[in-house]
Amino acid sequence: MNIRGKHILLCLSIAVAAHVSNLTNNYNTGIEPTDNKGFTDCSISHNFGEMTNATTSPTPLIPGRNYHITATVTIKKPIQWAILHFIVKRKFKNYANITFIDEKFNFCDIWVSFFNMHCPIEPGIYNYNYSEILPQLMWPGLYYSKVTIYNENGEQLLCMMKEFDIN
Repeated sequence: MNIRGKHILLCLSIAVAAHVSNLTNNYNTGIEPTDNKGFTDCSISHNFGEMTNATTSPTPLIPGRNYHITATVTIKKPIQWAILHFIVKRKFKNYANITFIDEKFNFCDIWVSFFNMHCPIEPGIYNYNYSEILPQLMWPGLYYSKVTIYNENGEQLLCMMKEFDIN
């Protein structure tokens, strides 16, 4: 490769790195560090519901092994329909985050798979217990996750954040 080609590759690499760090650092992601203190409630209000007694085990998580999440979910008003926005990012070299998941799901479909109940969801207290094997593809390191649920009017029903380590 000639010197001009090397300069073009160097400039392209710098441009990509700058673009990635500008787009993916904490202050642009909406996910703030929680100092790994468990689940952090980021809800605007608790008018619709809340999640309490949330735990994740084991700590740290280990690829290829089961992990468990338990929580108590309190629904205060009927939920006719909602969207669940799920984000998972991994800290990269203390200056950027890599997005692994940034997806929106039909909350009612998720609710059916966990509680075997269809929307509308009536007010009440629901115990959440979930277990699955963590994929082997997960890189070791510190991850940030955020779940936000919105109803059909765009009102936030719930917001939770969690930092977790993977060995």
